[in-house]
Amino acid sequence: MLTVIRKLLDLLSPKSRLQLGILMGILIFTAVIEAASVASLMPFIALVMSPETIHENQRLAAIYSRLGFQSDASFLTAAGLAVLFLLLAANGLRAFSSWATMRYQYRELYQLRRFLLASYMAKPYSFFLARNSSELSSAIVNETSGVIDALLRPLIDVAAGSLVVLSIMVFLVVVDPVAALVIVTVLAGSYVIIYQLVKRKLAVLGEEQVKDAAIMFRSVYEAMIGIKDLKVLGRESTFLDRFLAAARRLSHNFAYLNIASQAPRQFLEVVAFGGVLLVILFYINQGREAANVIPVVGMYAFAGYRLLPSFHMMFGAAARIRSNVAKLHLIHEEICGGTVGSADAESMLRSHPQAKPARFRESLELRNVVFRYDGARQASLSGLNLHIRVGSSVGLVGPTGCGKSTTVDVILGLLRPASGQILLDGREITEEHRAGWQRIIGYVPQSIFISDDTLCRNIAFGIPDDEIDMERVQKAAATANLAGFIESSLSDGYHTQIGERGMRLSGGQRQRIGIARALYHDPSVLVLDEATSALDGVTEESVMDAVHQLAGKKTIIMIAHRLTTVRNCDVIYQLDGGAVVASGKYDDLMRDSSWFRSAARGAA
Repeated sequence: MLTVIRKLLDLLSPKSRLQLGILMGILIFTAVIEAASVASLMPFIALVMSPETIHENQRLAAIYSRLGFQSDASFLTAAGLAVLFLLLAANGLRAFSSWATMRYQYRELYQLRRFLLASYMAKPYSFFLARNSSELSSAIVNETSGVIDALLRPLIDVAAGSLVVLSIMVFLVVVDPVAALVIVTVLAGSYVIIYQLVKRKLAVLGEEQVKDAAIMFRSVYEAMIGIKDLKVLGRESTFLDRFLAAARRLSHNFAYLNIASQAPRQFLEVVAFGGVLLVILFYINQGREAANVIPVVGMYAFAGYRLLPSFHMMFGAAARIRSNVAKLHLIHEEICGGTVGSADAESMLRSHPQAKPARFRESLELRNVVFRYDGARQASLSGLNLHIRVGSSVGLVGPTGCGKSTTVDVILGLLRPASGQILLDGREITEEHRAGWQRIIGYVPQSIFISDDTLCRNIAFGIPDDEIDMERVQKAAATANLAGFIESSLSDGYHTQIGERGMRLSGGQRQRIGIARALYHDPSVLVLDEATSALDGVTEESVMDAVHQLAGKKTIIMIAHRLTTVRNCDVIYQLDGGAVVASGKYDDLMRDSSWFRSAARGAA
């Protein structure tokens, strides 16, 4: 339990810890009023049973005289109203503390999701190469909810219940230590025994819940993304069965958890009220009169009525905590296991768009760059050397697996070389300068991500609505040869909804959106990573016309699947084994490289 508390506190900001302390203060005050409401019942019942006590007791007589009561009935009425006020205050405080707890809980859920998403987005690109995106989504949406709803809230419930039990217990001990000890021992002991019987099973169920939730997210995500292939192949049932198996296990586990947390209640109610009968018999056998027994029994019955919900809440909370510890370990590792704190991660993300754009005046150089993916036996880049003059067009070609895409990712600043240097105008691009370098790059991948939004927002991707520059949008669309299609074919023009993943668009139109997106910021460098390899020859030619119009105006770096794409480049680098094995213009490589000649003939 101490480990759970420590890890939860690690996830809370200093402000959240302070607010948690204030919440605990509210719970302590509520517990004291709860005990006072229980304590007030016995003397009131005793007064009702023996009104003469009002005048026999010096304190009560003094109160009777000072407040000017005219009869015992009026005094008892006032006493009853005071007891009722305490009961109302206790219930009101309980409602207020529940509201404060819920408000704190959901504020922390928001903060935890915020911290986790910022932590993920601040991680290097290599992190995402080794992780499943659906599992990351599950962690942000599902596991964070488990940490707050099933760990933080139950811990607060345990604290609140413990405070109420302790406060009432202190009062009961004052009245009758033996009876109080027996009642609390029986109630608490019964819950402890039941919890010990099920706690191992709860821990196993918690680990299974994390795995099954991830499987459900992944099955839904992959089914929706690959729905076209699944329908053609007729394999929808495979993903449905995978989802249902995980969902069935998850439902079974939730049912077991709820049964385990509810089962003791009925048993303990019998024990508690049976205990009240035993107290009555105990006092009768001691020879006490009914007038003396009834107030004490009434108090114990009322105390049991208050204690049972607290014990039950504490047991249910302990069960939820035990079954959700695995989620806490996962989220704690994701947020606190890295080198960048959650607050630093968000600050870093917000500072990136504010970075001062780098100046590119002479050349970009990759000097003896080496890069190896985690777990790979061989380096993807082994002593790579490239020299790219400003304003030139450069093609990267080579067989599959030669390191072309890795080279582009290194140039983009997504992958950090194990050794070697990346020099801009002779100055190394360090981590400090990476954001400024990326500000002047436009990137067009092979597969363009299209969000289910308007054409305008897809071109000005990631820009807040109030900051979108429509002149830039239109200029980028015109440069990408997209403006004619927008004006002639789309009824709402740039504000047309284009559907999830751009399913209403052709391949060429999606690629032009990608080019327009890359050009929106008017970058100095345009990088195309096999941006036309999935297009037919005619469509590729029309897309490349848009790129050729930029020749000399921007530095263009392109990976080509078909060598005709790089025919007009100023220099072509042929890669193999992560290094440059030949370079020159198109005709030079046709003359000097047998692989290039073979590939060119195959493309033709």
